[in-house]
Amino acid sequence: MREWKVGASQSGALVVSRGVTIVGSLSVEGDVLVEGTVDWDVRCGGLQIAERGAVEGLIVAESVVVLGEFMGMIYARELVLGAGCAVEGQIYHNKLVLEEGSYFEGKSRRHGDPLLIAPAEEKRGSARDGLRARAA
Repeated sequence: MREWKVGASQSGALVVSRGVTIVGSLSVEGDVLVEGTVDWDVRCGGLQIAERGAVEGLIVAESVVVLGEFMGMIYARELVLGAGCAVEGQIYHNKLVLEEGSYFEGKSRRHGDPLLIAPAEEKRGSARDGLRARAA
């Protein structure tokens, strides 16, 4: 699992800073650190949702560390729900760590390689069109 230093920006990682909101799909080959908000899909190598960060939608990543808030579906080979996090939804993982004080409400399923069962990336006209379809 990737070594994430809590509270520090990761060298070479895409950082969604506090106060920034991304509405739409985010697809990155490397790592992503979310200190702000992402509303839709995140596909990346490694993802950390910081203590004040939030993601709603779908996450597909090799490894995920949640310290903040998440609602939706996660597909990750390695998943850590840190103390103080709030996660609601469905998680598919090969390795799961629940730290004392983490909050998880939903379904958890272990799979040999959850990335193989993750939904394919959809081609969307625009994020706004996708949000309208998702809300309907």
